[in-house]
Formats: sequence, C-alpha cells, structure tokens
Amino acid sequence: MSVAVSQPLHDVTTSHAVADLDAWEATFAADRWDARDLGVPAPRGREMTTFESIVQPWLRDATKQWCRWRLATGSAYGTISASALAMSRLSAYLAARSPTAGPAVIDRRLIEGYISWLSGTHLSANSRALALICLRAFLDHNRRHGWLTDVAADTAIYQDDLPKRTKALPRFVSEFVMAQLQNEANLELLEPTTRHLVIVLMETGLRVGDAVVLPFDPIVDDSVGWPCLRYIAGKTRVEQLLPLSVPAATTIEAQQAGVARHYPDGSPWLFPDPGRNADGQLSYPYRLLLSRLKKWETTIGLHDERGRTVRVTSHQFRHTLGTRLINSGVPQHVVQRVLGHASPEMTGVYAQLHDHTIREAFERYQSTRIDITGHVLDFDPAAPTATAEWIKHHLNKIMAALPNGYCGRPPQQDCPHPNACLTCPDFQTTVEFLDIHRRHADSTTVLIAAAEAKGNQRLADNHRRVHDNLTRIIDTLEAVATDPGADDGPR
Repeated sequence: MSVAVSQPLHDVTTSHAVADLDAWEATFAADRWDARDLGVPAPRGREMTTFESIVQPWLRDATKQWCRWRLATGSAYGTISASALAMSRLSAYLAARSPTAGPAVIDRRLIEGYISWLSGTHLSANSRALALICLRAFLDHNRRHGWLTDVAADTAIYQDDLPKRTKALPRFVSEFVMAQLQNEANLELLEPTTRHLVIVLMETGLRVGDAVVLPFDPIVDDSVGWPCLRYIAGKTRVEQLLPLSVPAATTIEAQQAGVARHYPDGSPWLFPDPGRNADGQLSYPYRLLLSRLKKWETTIGLHDERGRTVRVTSHQFRHTLGTRLINSGVPQHVVQRVLGHASPEMTGVYAQLHDHTIREAFERYQSTRIDITGHVLDFDPAAPTATAEWIKHHLNKIMAALPNGYCGRPPQQDCPHPNACLTCPDFQTTVEFLDIHRRHADSTTVLIAAAEAKGNQRLADNHRRVHDNLTRIIDTLEAVATDPGADDGPR
C-alpha cells in the first residue's frame, strides 16, 4: 500500500520535470533562438539568433550544438549570433560548390577555396576575418566534441589565412559637434529617460548594450564615498567598476527619481522602456535609442564647422571619451580599464590617434621656439631627425620639465648647467612662459642693484647676463605672441 500511495506524487514530479526538459530541448532544437526563452541576457532588439540560413541540415545541427555549448560555457549572446552568421556564410559556399555533399567535404582544400571565395564577396576585410575566426573556433572545438565526426582532424585555419584587418582610427566626435550635443537646451528636447541615457553614454563611454540593461541601483561608493558604476561588460562578461563624473552621478540620481515616480512598485532597470511598459519590466530597447538619437540630431540641426549636416552614433560617444582621455595625458593602461577593453591593442588605436594629431601640433609649435639669444629655432618636419626630436621632446616633458621652458638636451645626457638654464645654449622656451620671464626679469633687476650696492661686481655681471637674455627672450616672445598663426605651446 505504501508504494501505491507514494507513486502518484512521484509520477507528478517526474512528469513536470520531463515536460520542462522537453520544452528546454525543443528551445535549443529550434532554428530560431530567443535569448529571453533561453534565460540569457541580451539587449532588447538583439534577442533573436537564426540558423535558418544554414541550409545543410547536418551543418545546422552541428552549429546549434556548438552554440549551445558556447552559451553554457559563458560566451556572450552576441558571440552566438556572430557564430551563427559566420556558419551561414560557410553554408552558402558549400551550397554553391557541393550542394549534396556531407561533412566529409570539409577539408583543408575546401577551406582554401572558401578563403578565396570570401575574398571575392562584398564583405569587408574585418567581416571576412571574423567569419574565418569563428570557423576556426568551430573546427578546434569540433576536434574535441565530435559534432561532425567525418571532418578530418587536421582541417584547420591558420593565422596567416586571415585577411589583414583594417585598423581604423577611433571615430571620435569633434569638440565643435560635441558642444551642440552637450548643450543643455538641446538635451532638454529629449524625453527624460532618453536624455539621461545619452548623458550617461557620453560621460562613461559605456557600450549601449551594457547601458540599457543597467540595474535600477548600479552605484557603489568607494572608500571616500565617491560614486562608482558597477556593471557587467557584455562583450567580455566581466564585472566592471567605473568611477563616475559628477554629471554622470547626478544624471543617474535624477533617472532613479524619475523611475521611482513613474513606477511606484519599482522597476529592475535604471532605463526602462519609456513606451508601452506599464509595470516597468521591459528595459530600454536598443533600436529605440538609434531612432530617437537620429530624430534629435535633425531637430537640433547638428552640423560641423563648415555648416554641413552630420550624423553621430551612440557608439561614437565611447570613441570620443577614449580620445579625450588619451589627449589629456591619461595613461593608456588606465584608459583601457575605463573603457573595459580586453586587450591593450584595442586601446592602442586611441594612442595612435593621439600621436598623429599631437605630432601635427608639435610641428607647428617647433616653429615658435626660441633660444636664450632670442633667435627662432629652425625645424624641418621632413628632416630625418624630426622623429628623433619628437621622441626627445616627449621624454623631456617627463624627465626635464622646467618652470620656464624646456631643455633641448637628450634626457640620457647629464646637464652641465644645474640651475643656470638661462645661460645654457640648450634651453628653449615658448609664449606660454612669457609672464614667468617678465617676473623673472623684474626680480633680476632687483638682484643686480643689490649686488652693485654691495660692491659685488662679479655677481652683478652674472645677473646682468641673465637679464640680457631675458630681455631678448621677452622681446621675441612678445613678437611671436602677436602673430595670429603662432601656436600656443607644445602638447
């Protein structure tokens, strides 16, 4: 009897578990995946991944098994979508080359043909490289898991198979355009949630996909009470802590207050969908920001310095922040942490841009340098030594900074004139130090008079040589300062 009594409960529990398992397996067996059904985080508007364009059933099934395993081992949902797209490109090549072939057709010779076929498509070098990188990962993982057992074990894609990827400079927004975007009157034209989201993106450099899924309270205070933003970087699946600027912190506080007013029962999101979202359970859709940003830029008449209409994407705010930080002298490894880059190479493009733009400013500055006699120093940017001088300039800014100019000697060489720069032929200065030189000349006049009053003619002569050099420097710098084409100093 005891068996008869306990059996129904056991049967009910098992039937529910089997039903749930069947539904779970059916979700992964489908040719379209929805991140919401899988319980996987993804920005709204990017939840769908399709395998429908992989026309070979054996390749489609293997790809789904591979993607399922990648999800289970921590890959971001965006990586899954990119993997499915990459395998669909291989599928298109297989359909054109061997429409009835099975897995055994995939060998090194076919891979070489596929690489050649990709090069003839409209895809960019970066897209072709991504397709091959994804396929390389599939082949590597397939050797372990055996989703396609007929693929030869030595089938591989090598590093030199990949096309040279374009290393584009950051698409930062000019300060002229940013001034319009950050104008308070212009920002007020945006709906409050969108306005707050845009400000946070500008101030933090977050990827849009990470910003729109921020929890309602993402703030953590540091040891002195300064607010820091805690978030999960979707691309690297790493938790980040980012110190907030004052505008970012106050904007987040204003957004929290607005959400609390609009949703008395609360919302899990800092940026809930401002549309049809009665209970606040829907996060801000990715595509909504794209459309509202485009409409807003039209409304404010966003334009460049020549009056031409421009369009700015939300991701460019991230490029702009990185560029601003590098150009402000923030070390590259710190910028890497701020932007959450997985490798220093990703941040390196900002440093590359910094060197390019600042090198131009340096060359303009070089034509304004004068020595202790007041003569303008010649500089040829095309000379073989120009790059060496550029390097020396940057090293000296760090190792031999002076209160009234710059040392023109290599930093590796000892200085034979300690505390006597104004009598040293290697001393250089520019307009930015003009006021310092004027004050120095006034104080040197007082020292000359004091030395002469004490009968110390040698000391007076030393001060007089400094004063004469200062007079020539001041006269030349004042002339340079009145030249509208002169640069305002080194960078």
